[in-house]
Amino acid sequence: MRKLALLLFLVPGPLLADVVYLKGGGKFTGRIVEQTAERIVIDIGDGTIGFSMERVEEIVKGPSPLDEYDARASKLGPQDVNGWRSLAQWASMKGLSVQSRAAYQKVLAAAPDDPEAREALGFVRVNGAWLTEEESYRARGFVKYEGEWLTPAEVQLAQSNAAMEQARSEAEKRASDAQYAASMARQQKQEDEKRAREEADRMRNNPVYWGGWGYGVTYWPNPAGVPR
Repeated sequence: MRKLALLLFLVPGPLLADVVYLKGGGKFTGRIVEQTAERIVIDIGDGTIGFSMERVEEIVKGPSPLDEYDARASKLGPQDVNGWRSLAQWASMKGLSVQSRAAYQKVLAAAPDDPEAREALGFVRVNGAWLTEEESYRARGFVKYEGEWLTPAEVQLAQSNAAMEQARSEAEKRASDAQYAASMARQQKQEDEKRAREEADRMRNNPVYWGGWGYGVTYWPNPAGVPR
């Protein structure tokens, strides 16, 4: 019992959360928000994930970082900038990105120019003004192309390369189609020639082809037996 107590004392905080062990391996740590005889749902911080109880091997319940976040957040007032900033930092270290962003948004609500909160929420300072990432790129003349921010020159180059690649791909397809068609034509010709040879052999080996009365000079029967 003393060893067990020591082990529990040494277990870090995140391991005391609800843990859902799945059959065949794998586990999810967080806070169980729903559990029935058929299904269980656990909040892992960045969202929730659910499983059929048929897949669950074991459930170990305990206080989670989400519980601690809620407890700490409930003690902070709306103007407690330092408190919300500290909580945001703590949540980030615990892997609670959603909660960390929520805490930083509380910071901005009280201190709109707080640099740490602005940067953590993806804002960029351009010419003394805080802009979102998209606004900052557009302000600097960038264009979003296929999910990436590029300069107009880079976009033009990318489009040119894409057009060249498409032309090359189409040329390769045409060449491949032509090669396939030629191969099929050769195969058809070979089959036609084979059938022609087989037909010629069949006709040569058929006695009727030579007259029906045998090979060589044909004699027609007559009463006198005299050849005509």
